[in-house]
Amino acid sequence: MRLFAICMLLVVFLVSVSSAELLTTAMPLGQGKWGVLGAALQDSNVINNSGATLASLGGFAGYGITDKLDLFVGLGSSNMNGLAGFSCTVTGIGGTLKYALLSEGKNLPVSVAVGVGYKSLSTKATTGDTTGSQIGTAVMISKVIIPFVPYGGLTYKKTSTSGTETSTQLDLTLGSAIAWSVQGAVYVEYTLQSINDKTGIGNYSSGQVGIGVGYAL
Repeated sequence: MRLFAICMLLVVFLVSVSSAELLTTAMPLGQGKWGVLGAALQDSNVINNSGATLASLGGFAGYGITDKLDLFVGLGSSNMNGLAGFSCTVTGIGGTLKYALLSEGKNLPVSVAVGVGYKSLSTKATTGDTTGSQIGTAVMISKVIIPFVPYGGLTYKKTSTSGTETSTQLDLTLGSAIAWSVQGAVYVEYTLQSINDKTGIGNYSSGQVGIGVGYAL
């Protein structure tokens, strides 16, 4: 069971509002507009083991419900490497709501948004399969400096396995979108993750690098 719980801690695909999964600015899409994003993420010092890494691929689609409220749905998968004799793959699907509190303009130098999300997790490991879930809340800030849009995010999230809380964590993300056109941009970010593991590992930190490509339809 402990290895099951460890697997559930590892998932970091894009559905969550977690900072490591932001890969998005604080600016809203706009009512009736669509956006898509695909990304790859790489974690180090997974489960407080310097040899363990986590590679994740995922993507999501967003829709502007109003000029300030966006809905994102997504799917992703994560694979852990570096533990001899043990493999773990976590997939998940979920949704996020992001609301623009403040919009950059003549009288305001930055955009500020908040978000809340939920995702359902499914794990396949050498020791068996299990399920879990994750909830998260975030605040994010961004500024347009054409062609760059630097952004930052602070996120709290909680992961549960089979109804039992297995971890909480606080993430700090810094990154930037780099626009190649009015509609398209590349995203690069780094996240410092402070994790409180409740399966016996304890408190530790982990770093994550992310890169993605987004496009507004």
